[in-house]
Amino acid sequence: MFDLRYHVASLAAVFIALIIGILVGAGLAARTDVEGSERRVLQERIDELSQRNDDLGAQADLLRRQRDAAENYVEATYVPLMNGRLRGRRVALLFTGPTDEAAIDAVEQTLEDASGPALVEREGLELPINPEEVANALGPQYANLSMEDVGRRLGEELVEGGETPFWDALTPVLVQDRRGDPSVEVDAVVVSHTGVATDEPTRNFLDGIYAGMAGTGAPVVGIERTDDTPSKIAVYKARGISSVDSVDTQPGKLALAALLAGGQEGHFGLKSTADDGTLPVIEPLPLAPLPGG
Repeated sequence: MFDLRYHVASLAAVFIALIIGILVGAGLAARTDVEGSERRVLQERIDELSQRNDDLGAQADLLRRQRDAAENYVEATYVPLMNGRLRGRRVALLFTGPTDEAAIDAVEQTLEDASGPALVEREGLELPINPEEVANALGPQYANLSMEDVGRRLGEELVEGGETPFWDALTPVLVQDRRGDPSVEVDAVVVSHTGVATDEPTRNFLDGIYAGMAGTGAPVVGIERTDDTPSKIAVYKARGISSVDSVDTQPGKLALAALLAGGQEGHFGLKSTADDGTLPVIEPLPLAPLPGG
């Protein structure tokens, strides 16, 4: 009887061991299958990302070729497109803040390349303004004018020329740099916003001067250079004037010349702020009359 129980117990142990082995083996097999499945999914993901990387590389290469082609095209056509575009156009340059020699060079080069005369006038305003000094300089006859009204009158006088009583009175308290003749009427104005307007009187004053210039109907174009930071394009957009964000480049100069000549308004350049593309529509210039024609 003991032997029978022993054999039964032995067989039970064998069966239990077999069952455990089967279960362990099944678990290991399942684990292997899961790991294999995970590896396949991971490999597929790697392959997918690799393909996407190749596609992005091809797109980047295409964009580089397109950019190079565009730059080569602009360089090849820059001179004939610029030649004569600003002939006879009188342009003023206004800095709402300190003057920037690099910006001056870019604007002067644009005028030269486009056959235009030299800058008629250049003004650099000192910001922030002091409302009390402004009021004292203008005198009691203009005591009721707001800072926005004062700015508007300055903007109008800058474009229209002739007698400029507001510029004459306010130059000692507002102008830190002046070149040229303010009495000459101009056909267009370039604006470079280099100052900071954190107080309300100065903001109102600038709103007025931008509105005054734009209200004359003359083209008004805000500019900045490629490396100017922070960007001031938002200032020009808020005041409703056109802008060029890379005026130190050939495309920027061409865009500026087209806008100063009275072309398509908008925001142009090479940065993400250029809502309307790199260049405005470049209208063909009228043909020069033939000799004796």
